[in-house]
Amino acid sequence: MKQAGIQTFKHAGRSTMTWSDDAYSAPTHLGDVARALLPAALILAAATALLVALL
Repeated sequence: MKQAGIQTFKHAGRSTMTWSDDAYSAPTHLGDVARALLPAALILAAATALLVALL
């Protein structure tokens, strides 16, 4: 490979390796997730109880 090709690959790799913390600067929604998971867990528990009762 020629030197120009090597330099192209070096620069291409460096330009794609960037770190952006913009994705982590938003507020977390843990309360919303917990409020969504609680009914889902209750529904799964009820379905499990019904399936066990059928056995």
